[in-house]
Amino acid sequence: MSKEKIIKRFKEIGVIYREPVKLRSGSTSTFYCDVKKAFGYPDILIALAEEVGKKLPNSITCVAASGYGGLPLAALVSSRFGKKLVAVRDIPKRHGKGGVIDGYVPTNKDTVVIIDDVLTTGSSIKATLAGLKTTKARIDSAIVVVKRGEAKLPVPYSYVFTIDEILENKRV
Repeated sequence: MSKEKIIKRFKEIGVIYREPVKLRSGSTSTFYCDVKKAFGYPDILIALAEEVGKKLPNSITCVAASGYGGLPLAALVSSRFGKKLVAVRDIPKRHGKGGVIDGYVPTNKDTVVIIDDVLTTGSSIKATLAGLKTTKARIDSAIVVVKRGEAKLPVPYSYVFTIDEILENKRV
C-alpha cells in the first residue's frame, strides 16, 4: 500500500480526534493523532510495518518499543524483518523475574532501533532509552510513524509521515 493510500485509510478510520486532549508530556492539544487506532486494521498495520521496515538500518539486530503505541508495530516489524523484539516497560514489574525488559534482552553485541507511533516531545522514546540503558546495547536510532513535534533526543530519529501530511493530506 502506498503512503498516499495509508493516509487515505487514516482518514477513513478517523485517526485524527479533533477535541482537546492531554498528551503524555502533560501538555494539552486541540487534537490527537491516534495511530494506535490503525493497529486494529490489518491492512494498515501491515503497510505501516513495511514503511518502518524500509527505514531499518542493515546493521540492527533488535527492535525495541514500549506501550500500546510502539509494541504492536514493533512486534510485526520484528516478525516481518527477522529482528529480535525487546519490550520495555515503563515501570519494573513486581512479580515473576521483575525488571523492565520482556522478550529478548539485548547485550553489548546488539544494535537496537526504537519504534514508536507518534513523536511529539520524545518522552516515550526517552523512557524506552532509559529502560535499555542497563543492557549495554548500542542504540542506533528511533523510527516513528508520525512526527508531530520537534524533539531533542540523544539518538537520531526518522519518521514515515509528518502530522501536516496527515492533517492537510499533502503529497508524500
